[in-house]
Amino acid sequence: MRALRWIVGIAGVVFLACVLFLFFGLNLLREPIAHAVQKATGRELVIRDIRPMWSWVHPRIRLDGITFANAPWGREKYLVSADSAVVTFSGFPLVAGRLVLPEVHLVKPVVNLEQDAQGRKNWILERNPQPHKRSRVSIRKLTLDNGILTYADGVRNTDVRVELSTDSSGVGFRASGKHAGLPLAASGHGGPVLALRDDDGTPYPVKAQAKIGDTAAAVDGNITGLVGLSGIDMKVRLSGKTMQQLYDILGVAFPHTSPYDTAGHLVRNGERIRYENFTGKVGESDLAGTLEVDISGERPVMRGDLVSKVLDLADLGPVVGTQQPAKSGVLPDAPFDAKRWKSVDADVRLRAGKIERPQQLPIENLSTRIRMQDAVLTLDPLEFGVAGGRLVGPIRLDGREGNAIKADAKIRVEHLKLSQMFPTLKITRASVGELSGAVEIAGRGNSVAKMLGSANGKIGLYMDGGHVSELIMQAAAMDLWGVAKVYMKGDEQIPIRCVVGDWGVKNGVMQTNALVFDTQVVNVGGSGDINLGKESLDLTFLPEPKDKSLASLNSPLYVRGTFSDPKVRPDVKKMAAKGAGALIMGILNPLLAVIPLVNEGPGKDSNCGKLIAEATSELRSASTSAAPSSGRSATSGASGRRPRAQSAR
Repeated sequence: MRALRWIVGIAGVVFLACVLFLFFGLNLLREPIAHAVQKATGRELVIRDIRPMWSWVHPRIRLDGITFANAPWGREKYLVSADSAVVTFSGFPLVAGRLVLPEVHLVKPVVNLEQDAQGRKNWILERNPQPHKRSRVSIRKLTLDNGILTYADGVRNTDVRVELSTDSSGVGFRASGKHAGLPLAASGHGGPVLALRDDDGTPYPVKAQAKIGDTAAAVDGNITGLVGLSGIDMKVRLSGKTMQQLYDILGVAFPHTSPYDTAGHLVRNGERIRYENFTGKVGESDLAGTLEVDISGERPVMRGDLVSKVLDLADLGPVVGTQQPAKSGVLPDAPFDAKRWKSVDADVRLRAGKIERPQQLPIENLSTRIRMQDAVLTLDPLEFGVAGGRLVGPIRLDGREGNAIKADAKIRVEHLKLSQMFPTLKITRASVGELSGAVEIAGRGNSVAKMLGSANGKIGLYMDGGHVSELIMQAAAMDLWGVAKVYMKGDEQIPIRCVVGDWGVKNGVMQTNALVFDTQVVNVGGSGDINLGKESLDLTFLPEPKDKSLASLNSPLYVRGTFSDPKVRPDVKKMAAKGAGALIMGILNPLLAVIPLVNEGPGKDSNCGKLIAEATSELRSASTSAAPSSGRSATSGASGRRPRAQSAR
């Protein structure tokens, strides 16, 4: 009996609801709905009219004259307004307190989305929103007739207006405004049904083109989960004036480059976005490969593998000094923006076959692994061929302190061919010999020029054996008779016994420890400084002919001036002066950086090994012969002059 009473009671309630519905319609629900929305969101909802519509599957209603208030701080009066909306409901989720709308069709909607400078979002409707709480309102599919969408973002200086139009095949759109302060224009076409649920699995076709500042993009493919962009599968073409501008668009740091144009396949699966199998040009360089960005962590992590058949250093711009701001120097002075380095971590491999640097030292076969971790950039390993040899070693740039970047490099110089080091000089092309050594320096600054201008460390280079033009050496010695003989009999290649160049670097100044070019006919010694900060030269060379010809002027040669405008001149006053070599020959310090390199290579029995051994022995003898009470330097010798480097004859 009790069950029967419950059945009768429920039937009576349903009958009463049907009577009220037939006589008064759904408009009875307008006020309760508006009150419930006001209570839940704090915003006013106005519906002019509600009417039922017949449906075999889900309940369906039509709402006319809809307005939903914006946040109090919003610039527009309404968040959403529409002439009308047709909405279908799922009944069972209502039992669990959730509103599931399988389909919503809007007529002439206007949607105004906004984020202010404090990061508040006007589409967050709950008074106390919980970021990870599942929304109680779910819209699966959305269709619309002509409408307008606006989006303003005070954080990223963005203000966009999108006009939507509907035709038989779908929705066309046209956008204008600004993004990240850059002018924006876009247009395209999408499918007729917008799938708004990330887990819906229904792809939404999009074909569009856009330009933001100097960056242009064209896309053609599908998006799954239009709101969350949980899935992307489309062809992409991307071009621009410099990749550096992608930071303003994507928030991820890229280097400054020449104009670029690439095309590839963009795929997103969850938190991973891949730009795969792309090809393109960066200036005169070709580039291909795959880049992947993982956005699941605190900041994006980029991984990739890039290949270039021909890489022009000019396309890397100020990073390598081929594009300069208005300055008289040679070293690249364009600043790095290390503050942007914290926007991304990276692990990218780059391989390049031929590297072009016209009219300069030829470079080839570049291979490096570029890693960015917590604003520390490393190229390790870094290896590239140059002048028939190679340079190998890591470079590290620590940008954690902003623009005061700490840089250090440890580069091995291996077997550079003398004939290939100066390709623009015809007279050196027949020269034979291999130059090896090491560069170990550390500096600080926000550009290559400032890093070198503050550098400390050591540089050592040597060449043991080889051949060089006799005409060059006789001319360097200012041996007039020797030059005349060469012209009469023809130029020949003479043996190189040893070349040693060794510098200590302190506060950006390369101080000569040893500078010797020893051949069969002449021994050239040198001393002086190279100022990397001022980009200036102050070097003195003494060519010393071994045949002591009467026609030799035996004059010191001075190299002065700047890197961009060096001046070479003889010292007329000291021509034919005796003993000048003892004053300017390079000091051979037992702590030279080049000594362990010679020992690792040719060894002590080589010409360079003998030269260093003789000079250091002479240095020790001069030091022990100096009287302790004389007040003279222990390294200056009894005469007060620097010991000269003897040629290994």
